[in-house]
Amino acid sequence: MFSVGCYLLFRPLAGLASLTLALAIYLFAEGVLELILSFRLRPMPGSGWLLFDGIITLILAVMIWRTWPSSTEWVIGTLVGISMLFSGISRLMLSLAARRLVAKLA
Repeated sequence: MFSVGCYLLFRPLAGLASLTLALAIYLFAEGVLELILSFRLRPMPGSGWLLFDGIITLILAVMIWRTWPSSTEWVIGTLVGISMLFSGISRLMLSLAARRLVAKLA
């Protein structure tokens, strides 16, 4: 771990490019897993929001991948912020749908 920190300290542009590529891989995996979860929860209300979030996350991952070497300076903050915004909205809507379902059953 110390060597990774030294690498980032002494070669910041290469480290930023590596972090951006790792972010694209992470967002792709997160998008695929959200799509799988949305199809598993399909009969439940609010699962469409997970599908929406999975599609948005996959689009963001592809955007990073296609513009990777040239977009390292701005992509981490901007697209991670967009991803967090859509993930938060989808989780909020899913929890509201679950609350309505529980209130209906009670």
